[in-house]
Amino acid sequence: MRARPGPAFALAALLAAAAAGGEPAQTGVVRGRVELGVAGARMADLGPFVAYLDAPEEGSRLDFAVPVAVPEMRQSGARFQPRLLVVTRGQRVALPNDDAIYHNVFSFSQPNAFDLGLYPQGESRSVVLRHPGVVRTYCSIHESMSGTILVAPSPWHAIADASGAFEIRGVPSGRYRLWVWNDRLPRVVRRVRVDAGEVATLVVAVGAEQEPQATPASAGRP
Repeated sequence: MRARPGPAFALAALLAAAAAGGEPAQTGVVRGRVELGVAGARMADLGPFVAYLDAPEEGSRLDFAVPVAVPEMRQSGARFQPRLLVVTRGQRVALPNDDAIYHNVFSFSQPNAFDLGLYPQGESRSVVLRHPGVVRTYCSIHESMSGTILVAPSPWHAIADASGAFEIRGVPSGRYRLWVWNDRLPRVVRRVRVDAGEVATLVVAVGAEQEPQATPASAGRP
């Protein structure tokens, strides 16, 4: 009788699929495109668009493991680099100083307000951002310095490319609200259902006077 594959074989297969860029069977993909409904506007002129998933109902929260990676917003050339950083609720963010001058990074953005104090070149300080929302960063020494940290309510987020396309992988099966955020336009929300091993595809119109209620346009294998 032929032996059945054991747990070690299953784990090896899962790791091999991950190494090959495959999607674990229990998760799916949200793939979409942002379209502008503002006459004469170009995406490049409006800055980055960010898509992220939230709980399906207002007032509820998604359960997930907070990423252990520590993203960085560096201080370089008396500027914040990158100007926009997207992180997950509860994630720690580092703000290294690369300049040969002192900086003092702070934010008045409630409830994520912080003040890291004055520190020199080569030193890095960090902060845990525990609440979803927009965090504006400044330097008390240099008035021209400003940056933006978008704290997403989940680890399932992506920045759209120049064409407006985005892809969010590794999403557990379930129903979500998908938000599209831009710093200069109102947020737009769509409801989306994610099925294991499938791709939920949708187009999100941003800036239109009347937004149609959209649902995933198609589904297929990743």
